[in-house]
Amino acid sequence: MSSEIVKVLETIVQAINENYSFEDVERSLHLENKKEMTLIAAAYSWIYEKKLRELYLSKALNRQSSKSLRVLSENELYIIGLKNYDYILHFYNIGLVNNSEIEMIIDNIMTFPEEIRTKESINLLILSVILDIDRVSLPGSRYTLYSSDTIN
Repeated sequence: MSSEIVKVLETIVQAINENYSFEDVERSLHLENKKEMTLIAAAYSWIYEKKLRELYLSKALNRQSSKSLRVLSENELYIIGLKNYDYILHFYNIGLVNNSEIEMIIDNIMTFPEEIRTKESINLLILSVILDIDRVSLPGSRYTLYSSDTIN
């Protein structure tokens, strides 16, 4: 399931980068049922929330994100694996994750046992980065609501 969600996030970010409309994204994903349509709507809101969080942090903390990317040592590259590193860099190149998020993903992968260093575990880490909204904002202060949220 996480692979499907990451694939939808990837498609949406690429479509946003190429100025495609919401309808174009829906058509490109070949939606078959209403559940998949709600996934796209949720993914759009996650990306929107993430971009707002990044904008807020850059303005509130008066910091610019670094444009350079750390080069892995031979040992790190061996541990992570070239295919996994390419997979992570793909998400950086399309703008789904930034430098600090890549650092967090790499640090986490380095602690995983070898048999767990898979695309599925990377997808889970990417989702944890995207959905980590409450790291900066307090619960209830977000712009979007989730199905688990309650209103007085």
